[in-house]
Amino acid sequence: FPSGKQLSKRKLIMSDSDSDSSDEGFQVRVALKLASTVENRSLEVPTEPIAVPADIGRKGLSAVVNHLLGRSVGDKDGSDSDSESDAEDGDKTQLNFEFILSGTNNRLLRKGVEREVRQHGISLEEAISITYFPASNVPDLSEEKEELPDWVSSLSSSGNLLFSGCYDGTVHVYRNGQEALQEVQSATVSSGPIKCLETMVHDDQTWVATASLDHTLSIHTCDSKGKSMQAYGECIQEGVSCTTSSLNFSSAPSRLLASGGGNGTICLWDVTKPSEEGTDAAPKKRKTSSGKKSSSLAQIRPSAVLQSAHSQLVSGVSWGNHSKDNDTTLISGSWDHSIKLWDVERQDCLLTLNGSRVVACLDTSYHSEGVVATGHPDCTIRLWDVRTNQSKQSSVVSDKTFRPSHKAWVSCVQWSQTNAFHLVSSSHDGTVKLWDIRSSNPLHTVKVFGKDEKGLCLNYQASSEDGPKVFVGGTDCSIKCISF
Repeated sequence: FPSGKQLSKRKLIMSDSDSDSSDEGFQVRVALKLASTVENRSLEVPTEPIAVPADIGRKGLSAVVNHLLGRSVGDKDGSDSDSESDAEDGDKTQLNFEFILSGTNNRLLRKGVEREVRQHGISLEEAISITYFPASNVPDLSEEKEELPDWVSSLSSSGNLLFSGCYDGTVHVYRNGQEALQEVQSATVSSGPIKCLETMVHDDQTWVATASLDHTLSIHTCDSKGKSMQAYGECIQEGVSCTTSSLNFSSAPSRLLASGGGNGTICLWDVTKPSEEGTDAAPKKRKTSSGKKSSSLAQIRPSAVLQSAHSQLVSGVSWGNHSKDNDTTLISGSWDHSIKLWDVERQDCLLTLNGSRVVACLDTSYHSEGVVATGHPDCTIRLWDVRTNQSKQSSVVSDKTFRPSHKAWVSCVQWSQTNAFHLVSSSHDGTVKLWDIRSSNPLHTVKVFGKDEKGLCLNYQASSEDGPKVFVGGTDCSIKCISF
């Protein structure tokens, strides 16, 4: 490997154009270290300090790492090549990297090194420690899409099955193949538009909960292959008639279903045990999706009701975080601008966080308990921290986590199951954005829908052989797939 002195003399490494450094010849010493979470250790370079231009940014540092790894670096000034042959070679051999400077609160490098160092008060007397790792792949929007009869309002996955809820009251089941979605079956589950849909696996069956604008909350089941969908029961709250606006199944053995209503009420349902207290399994004649009458549909009553949990519509509910197998802690978000943490056993609100905007959607991290992402009508995504065992005192979340990037209402946010720092969002502006919580700006933006069409829902699936996928539904009556 070349020494730092030799490397700094090469024209390969040039300063980034967005730097405000006034001295073009000023250099800083950096020590590059591959992140411990990277499995491919062949990307490791020597950790001895090297000299680089002070205003070098992530693009220039990527050129440095590629050079140290013996990969081609394109043209000499480190800029993107206009040559088709050069671009093809770069695709085969070059990698883009992300960088985090020690002492910058785990933030991705988005400025020149010197500027970042001075902003955080880091000393330049010693070599600056910089951790690097491969950047996320550029998203690829598939040309293939699944056409549906009406708007796609909700998406949920269970194993290799994808379920979609539509405004015509139908649920469509797809098998997620390597190349494209394969429809398994469809069924009419309500007389009104489906507002939200959730799925879970229990006793070798997939359970499907659907809430409709006709004020019904229905439970259906199908086998592990997505076939033979049958009506199972209906969730009934006596004396209350309102639309269910949000759903979430617990990952605990109880598989409790939490629902948030348009009247601010939160209900808990034990849908798998209709014979238990709080339910009524008396036969009731109802039509199933096939049009036949059934005499065994269960009337399921709530096991717990949090009356007036919020003062307005409950737009999101989530059981703690997705990797925590308990059914005692629930997080809710509402149009009343608040996020609340609940102890459902005691039916007690443990914490209230008051924001400045309507909460339009909500999701909790798979990796960090109590970390919540929310989307809002002001085009912004915000992060909340409800990890507390101390005071119930209300606090206000910072609006500075992400800069507004969407151009319209944020309709859905979901965390990655495999990357603790990544989440995706959809919006009424027709775009889907990939975010890293260590940066204020999105990593990638994909224009999914045409003019005047809105993104209503998405489903962020874990890594497969082809990498992570995001399925998106909206007002163009189709499901589209984005690969990362």
